[in-house]
Amino acid sequence: MLRVDLGAGDVGVDESFDRYARIVRHALDVPVALVSLVERDRQVFVGAVGLEPEYQESRQTPLTHSFCQWVVHDQAPVVTSDARLDERLRDNLAIPDLGVVAYAGHPLRDHTGRIIGSLCAIDTEPREWDEAALQILGDLAAACSTEIAQRSMRTLATRTAQEAESLSRRSAVLLALSQSLSTVRSLAEVAIAVEQVAVEHLGCLRAGLWLTDDGSPSRAADLPLRAFEVGQLNYVAQLSDSWHSAQLNRVLRADDSNPLGEALLSNRPVWFRDRAEQNEVYGHLDLRAQVGEARAFLPLGYAGQNLGAMALIWDHPKELTGDELATITALASYTSQALSRALLLQEQSDALVVLQSALLPRLPDTGELEMAARYRPAAARGQVGGDWYDAVVMPSGATSLMIGDVVGHDIGAAATMGQMRTTLRALAWAVDDPPSRQVLRLEEAMLDLGVEGMATLVYGRIEEPGIDGSRVLRWTNAGHPPPLLVHPDGSARFLEDRAGDLMLGVLPDAHRTDNRTDVPRGSLLLLYTDGLVERRGEDLDQGLTRLRVSATAHAALPSEAFLDQVLHDLHDGELADDVAVLAVRFG
Repeated sequence: MLRVDLGAGDVGVDESFDRYARIVRHALDVPVALVSLVERDRQVFVGAVGLEPEYQESRQTPLTHSFCQWVVHDQAPVVTSDARLDERLRDNLAIPDLGVVAYAGHPLRDHTGRIIGSLCAIDTEPREWDEAALQILGDLAAACSTEIAQRSMRTLATRTAQEAESLSRRSAVLLALSQSLSTVRSLAEVAIAVEQVAVEHLGCLRAGLWLTDDGSPSRAADLPLRAFEVGQLNYVAQLSDSWHSAQLNRVLRADDSNPLGEALLSNRPVWFRDRAEQNEVYGHLDLRAQVGEARAFLPLGYAGQNLGAMALIWDHPKELTGDELATITALASYTSQALSRALLLQEQSDALVVLQSALLPRLPDTGELEMAARYRPAAARGQVGGDWYDAVVMPSGATSLMIGDVVGHDIGAAATMGQMRTTLRALAWAVDDPPSRQVLRLEEAMLDLGVEGMATLVYGRIEEPGIDGSRVLRWTNAGHPPPLLVHPDGSARFLEDRAGDLMLGVLPDAHRTDNRTDVPRGSLLLLYTDGLVERRGEDLDQGLTRLRVSATAHAALPSEAFLDQVLHDLHDGELADDVAVLAVRFG
């Protein structure tokens, strides 16, 4: 398999990078999309879709066929509507050999922040790239960069583990830390892992982290460190934290008024043989609940980011040896990398949530059907997944409703969701068939297009109103929670599917059943994903009962206010899972 050496870890051709290319192709409607990493004498397509068979198989070209090299050279996006008219690109062999005409490439970065390639969209015809398309490309490139950085860090940890047998105590500490940090995603998780390693392998009593500006790193590549004198250091508290003296000093000035600030400003370790030695210098700090004796304070910085400082406390007086100092300095370096990665994941998770929200549709204005929808991501960082909704007014005047949940909570689930929603929307508009037939067509398309994944789905069709204003709702349910129908008199019932059809992606030729009910004017239909009604340790029927009670109580509200109130009633705290809801009021 082709691999690209990034120094700290290798990145090779992989399905996950092909998935990024497929997302770009579908989102920007281009024939070719690439995840291209540039080396000294070639470019390697670790992700690719739409290339001619020769290049799709080889996954590489010389730089004579590379537009992406200019993204690396310029350290910035490269965009052209017609490369044949571009003075720099017009002689590039990618034009005659690969058919590249229009090109948009956004930088990809490794774990150090270095630009190593491009996520690019290619068209074989001239094309003007709009701002929305370029924004989507940039967001996807940021997410892809995170994937590359994570792989590099995992490979680095593995290499460290392989070398640890011949190393000293320092290596053992670093190995333990790399293993503990390999799966952490948040600042609190980094703090927990660091303290565990410090206690178990360094004999520490406590270890803690203080970060600048509430964890948002100050980027000071071209600024003197003294620029931090006006800032603050903020303690990263752990769950059920019992370090009371750290809590008392949870906010400190980022200056030489305290040992953590001194370590940050001087960019060197600060240590004391015992508590008395420290207190002679910093007696003005809150000394209540002070613990331990010997203590060391180390700066935390990575790739030009000054992140904060770390404190290590021992329960007895001691002098730090040269080897111990080297060990804790290396500990601080690994911690800094993990913090930087956690901050990057936090930023990219926010970007992915924005991207997923952008993929969700605007609801049509039918005049007679009042619609409203909400999407709420899970509280945990990185919980970007496959919950979605849609509504399409067909040429016949009927309205199709859809709500689904792709299995998973990552960019892969979001990608599958985007492909599935787009496909089903196109099918709904193009062919006015019963819901069961539309879902069967969707499964056929998923199989033919190689879209992998499982999902639950409710697909409904609201027919044009009768003489009395009532409507017929036909629906099929593929393993999804049942829709809730609230009648004008305030009664409510779940639209059960007696057939119990399987979810999508289990059996391609699974039987699909159509259901039918009459819906009088003034009724309210609610479609939702399981995150709305499910709670850990609770029976699903309890969640459905809560939903029925809440929906009945607020059914008279306008659709927007109705959804907000239902979400508040069922989840007044953090969401453990993504939630999508779609409400339709029949006028």
